[in-house]
Amino acid sequence: MSFGLGDLVVSLPAVQALIDGGEETRLVARSPAQAELARRIGGLSGCVAADDVGDTDGDGRFVDLRDHPLQRDHWWGSPAFERAHPGLLINDIISRISADFGIVVDITRPTALTSHPRPELGSSVVFVVDTDGATKRWPASRWLALASELGRRGFDVRALGRDDRGGADGIETVCAPTPGDVVDVLSAARAVVGVDTGPTHIAVQQGTPTVTICRRGNVYLRPWPHTRAVTGEPCDPACVAMDQEYAYNDRVDLRGFEWQPRRCPVDGRCLGAIEPEHVLHALDQVL
Repeated sequence: MSFGLGDLVVSLPAVQALIDGGEETRLVARSPAQAELARRIGGLSGCVAADDVGDTDGDGRFVDLRDHPLQRDHWWGSPAFERAHPGLLINDIISRISADFGIVVDITRPTALTSHPRPELGSSVVFVVDTDGATKRWPASRWLALASELGRRGFDVRALGRDDRGGADGIETVCAPTPGDVVDVLSAARAVVGVDTGPTHIAVQQGTPTVTICRRGNVYLRPWPHTRAVTGEPCDPACVAMDQEYAYNDRVDLRGFEWQPRRCPVDGRCLGAIEPEHVLHALDQVL
């Protein structure tokens, strides 16, 4: 629905419903990363870049999930969205939007992306530490403390990285330079702990036991038996104001829009309230 891997992954029920219904389905990708991940969507007929999409002609139809009041009216997770739609999460959002386009989706379980799991990671807990913006970071000391406790319990702990320099200081890196590699790593893991970002959503899609570390007002939790979320303190008013200024929910056509990473004005202290024992408790529930 937007540019990121996570935006595509949480929208997959709509794509999958069209594929399962026998329609020749092509994905409109809004970023190169989405185009790469599209190769792992079973049954997809192809992919086209958003910049190459013109007016629709012929017998086909063009479905833009952004072109819906539930998307346009509010920035998801904002106080205004919560007041208008209290407790509404992403599966229900996708279900409602899809239904208005005549697409009946299955949100009871995820359909896994095609993967080639790496067997050496079968006993590993993989951390998703990095994200494109600084608004979703958990303190490095907490990751190290969590890794230490999991190591004491006998788990191999790795941090996902694009290369050997990625991941997290003091934690061994497992390299996944492409979205396909991310799918393969996270499909094989015993469990995943990650901030609210694309690879964490991929782990959920693959059915891997996953704990998401996230801000309050997170609508992206998909409440399946293998998922849990640990949420921080309410965001600082300066953070809320920054989100409101950044919001582009009212734009349907994103061509020409340049996404920019944001820096939290209070250094992400809302996530600093989450302790390693909170994450361990959530992880124990899905392992």
